[in-house]
Amino acid sequence: IILYEVSKLYYITLRLIVMVSCCSTYTAPAYIWAILSIISAIMCPFGLYFSNWLEFEESNGTFTSLSSFRKCENETQKITISCDDYITFGEIYSTSWQVVTILFGIGACLLILVALTAIFGFCVKHLFNIGVTVITMISQIVGVLFYLAGILVFPVGWNSDEVKSICGSKSNIYNFGNCTLGWAFIIIIVGTGVALAAAIMSWTPLLKRKKDREPSYAI
Repeated sequence: IILYEVSKLYYITLRLIVMVSCCSTYTAPAYIWAILSIISAIMCPFGLYFSNWLEFEESNGTFTSLSSFRKCENETQKITISCDDYITFGEIYSTSWQVVTILFGIGACLLILVALTAIFGFCVKHLFNIGVTVITMISQIVGVLFYLAGILVFPVGWNSDEVKSICGSKSNIYNFGNCTLGWAFIIIIVGTGVALAAAIMSWTPLLKRKKDREPSYAI
């Protein structure tokens, strides 16, 4: 039964690959670009949602996680989906973290837009003309730059009084004191690296397969 289910899944996957290759004009590098774009558009907003950018565990077992716009305290688990959000934008701990929130928010929207365009490229032939490709390239590059800027600006807010009350008096710019860098922020860093690799390859949708370049003549 297991072999039958595996073979069935393999058959369905093969059919999907054949269907996509028939509907798309992507070359192999363009497929890589599209996959990287989709992965980065998942990873970056995923890390943005969770509060585990900075983490601190007290001696009594209480676990505190902190992001630019969320703070969570939990006694049982390190991954907290439901926690207190800042009510207004002005309540964010520091100006630098307000900037980070804006940078990551706009960057996430741009990366998602590029990923959706890449997905449409699987289904729509000749979607990527010069105009669409240039817009996609610019959007992806700007999204990556926004995320890179956010990653560099985020440690600037570690010297705020609120962060010091959690991470200790030693916390300062680019020094998180008694806290540790959380898994969600690491996901953001890795996702930004993937997005950067995709941005470098963002010109590849202009490449055409040989059968798509050569006109076909009816006999």
